[in-house]
Parts: sequence; C-alpha cells; structure tokens
Amino acid sequence: MLSSVHNAIRILQTFSKTETELGITELSIRLGLAKSTVFRLMKTLNESNLVEKNQETQKYQLGIAAFELGFTVYHSMELRRVSVTILEKLAKSINRVVRLGVYDNGGVVYLVKRSPDGDNGTKSKIGDRIPTHCTAIGKMLLAHQNDKEVERVIEDGLTQYTDKTIVSANELRENLNEIRKKDFALTMEELRNGISSVAVPVKNDLGKVVGAISITGSKSFFYLNQIEQYVRELRHCSSLITERMGMDYY
Repeated sequence: MLSSVHNAIRILQTFSKTETELGITELSIRLGLAKSTVFRLMKTLNESNLVEKNQETQKYQLGIAAFELGFTVYHSMELRRVSVTILEKLAKSINRVVRLGVYDNGGVVYLVKRSPDGDNGTKSKIGDRIPTHCTAIGKMLLAHQNDKEVERVIEDGLTQYTDKTIVSANELRENLNEIRKKDFALTMEELRNGISSVAVPVKNDLGKVVGAISITGSKSFFYLNQIEQYVRELRHCSSLITERMGMDYY
C-alpha cells in the first residue's frame, strides 16, 4: 500500500510547466515502473480528479483536484506572508499573543504566532493543530463551515479540557449562531485555565472567510472594555490583510 502511494506521488511530481502532458509509456520508462502499474495508478488518480485524460492525445495532465490542492497551499502561504508584519505590529502594540489560523478537517492549524517578550502562558507553536470547539479561532472558523461539517465535528466528540469547555452539542450550536451574528468569537478558559482569547474572521476580497486572527492572554486582561478594544484592533488588522491579499491578486 505504501509503495503504491509513493509511486502515485512520484507520478504527480513528474508533471511540470514544460511537460504538462505525459503518456503511460513515458511515465513507465521515466519512473522505472511496469506499464500495468502506471495504468492502474493513473486510473485511481483519474477517478480522484488528480489527473485527467486528453482524449485527442491519449495522454494525461494534472486534473482539477490537483489544482485545488495547489491553490489551497498557495493561498495559505500568501495569507501567512501578508499577515506576518501586521500581526507583529499588533502584538507589540497590545503586548499580547496574536495568532493567525486556518481551518483544516475539523481542527485549526496556526500559520502565524507572535508573542510579547517574556510570555510563558501560551504554549502552542506554528503548525500546531488545535480543537475548534474550545478556542476562539476554532469557533470562528467552525461557525463559517456548512452544517454538515459542523455536525461531523460534533459527532467526532467534544473533548472537555476545563470545567468551562462546551461539551453539549446544542450549546455549541447556539454559541456558533451567536458568533455569526456578532462576527467575533470569545472563549474564557475553555481550553486552558486562566487563559482567554478573542478572534475575528479574515476574508478574501470576495468576502469568503479564509482564516481567523486572535488575541490571547490571561483572563485578567479580558474585561468588557478591553475585549471591545481587542475586537476593534483585530478587525482593523483583518481589513488590512484582506486589502493586501486583494492587491496581490491583480
């Protein structure tokens, strides 16, 4: 099974800007694989839309699913690139931990984290995967998924991390509805005792939510007036990120 996956990856990596179409025989010779093996793997890749067959040349080219995967990676890289400087300035100005995260199959992956000097309260790192149901970034991103995805996350189980963690499906659904209305998410000690966080969405120039940014710190810094200030700061940064991403598209 692992060898088949490895060979399928090798096939996909063989395509390039200068060689957009390749046939079974070419791939067989180049990769040192039997034609029957290449044919079987191409059939599987074709069924997954990772490659498609040109009926005129009888050769294969990368399919729409490969394009979608590549665009997702490119978009995440662009999102991170334009966000770094903005979030660095925010972290310094408010002296709190700030993050950028994206939704990934029921969880959140951090792309950017900037911390003030001496911060010892937040342990997550870039690339860490965190739950959605008990984090501000996670809830914000989950709130913008379709109903089917929300229910899938609920069915997978809502792990309790503190006595403040929401583990009731109905309560989480209500919380997500409230987040959609307010357009920001707030968690108070739901993942770790003593730590709170607030997040707002990041949208592309078409209005689609592509990520979320948050401010995290000790619960003592999350009183009403301070939360309102955090939300204003985050929304300003979110607008700047959207604007810069839009400029890069043209």
